[in-house]
Amino acid sequence: MARFPRVVSIEERENRVFPREDLFDSTGHSLILPETRALSAVELKDVHDGVNLRALGLIGYLPLTSGIVLNLRPKFPLNNLWRMLAVADESYDRVLPVLRSYERNGASPPHQLLARGFCHYLRAIIDLGLARGYYREPYTGFYKPRVEFGRTMSRHLSRGDDLTISGDVFAYTANLSVNSVLKSACLAFLRIIPRDPKWLSERRLLMEALNALHRVSPAKMRVGDEALADMTPRWVRENYRGALSVYAMLLGYTQIGFGYDAQGSELPSFLFSLDGIFESYVRNVFRTAFSERKIAVLDGNTPRHHGRLFLDNNRFPTKPDLIFRKKKVIIGLAEVKYKQEIKEEDRYQVLSHVLAAQCKIGVWISPSVSAQASGISYVGSVATGAKFYHYLLDISGDLDEASADMVEKVGALLPDMLNAPAG
Repeated sequence: MARFPRVVSIEERENRVFPREDLFDSTGHSLILPETRALSAVELKDVHDGVNLRALGLIGYLPLTSGIVLNLRPKFPLNNLWRMLAVADESYDRVLPVLRSYERNGASPPHQLLARGFCHYLRAIIDLGLARGYYREPYTGFYKPRVEFGRTMSRHLSRGDDLTISGDVFAYTANLSVNSVLKSACLAFLRIIPRDPKWLSERRLLMEALNALHRVSPAKMRVGDEALADMTPRWVRENYRGALSVYAMLLGYTQIGFGYDAQGSELPSFLFSLDGIFESYVRNVFRTAFSERKIAVLDGNTPRHHGRLFLDNNRFPTKPDLIFRKKKVIIGLAEVKYKQEIKEEDRYQVLSHVLAAQCKIGVWISPSVSAQASGISYVGSVATGAKFYHYLLDISGDLDEASADMVEKVGALLPDMLNAPAG
């Protein structure tokens, strides 16, 4: 009898003590899966009463050993995670080859997450072969074993044609209702996946599937059409049901949240790095809001936006997370850190970037899980006249409202270059 793994819910960066026998065998060898060790998602430390496990910056459904699965949850509401994913430049490429159950609720999952999930099932369908079956087709011509005499009499014999018959033939073909819906799903997901090298394999997979379905006419999915998968052969039935279920989520017939539910909707397991998601979310919020002010918001981590720490060489490039630039002049820099406390190295990082860029504003942006602690605070100034601020973004409540406040407060610090003195 198969033994189901034990699901342990744990928050990001939380510590949890496990008995040693859960993580090590009798000879002292680790039971942690090699794929999990390669992700550097957890940190282990031997303590008096067992092994202390600390979850690092990843969240999601993570198999730890063959018998234990970690359900890594963020410290803020899951609906805000969906919102961050929808705005951030997440590629959803950290996907595990295991299925997990997502809770059913009123949230709308990001479309690109669904695209990755759909391609997971579609790849298995293409590898195993499309579902085929006997399809009844009308036939008119010379004699075939099965003749529809009424149709033949009325259409041919009554008109003096003694040679032509009408009947039905049964062709073994992929032109089935379930494949018509599958083709419609492929077309829908092909339209929403980005034209990015990271998505090239998914785009090729969808094109391969459409090529295999070229004789099938697409059909719009209706509520409950997931049941069409029950008419497919057993070896592809689960993959068809999974693909159609994901398509139903895309159309809004089924909605899911990120939380774990043993009886929920199955999708591949995705792991997300909150450090990267939070940084990308903040950058895109500013980019959208500042477009009207003609302020460009650039990613200093990309090579073409690197700055120089020293004037006479390029040995140490600066890589600020956010560069606020207007008319090719840098008017402010910001560092986004997914942690509430700004450490000494973080202060020196922004200080050196601002001095190197010769701008007047430097901002640290980090999350807060309390509305009372959120907002902007003044940190200090330096001899060049540059001033530094710290903004705590409340991610525990209304994320859009908190983001609008962040844009307003930080935007008020940036000088208007139209009125600024030259030089």
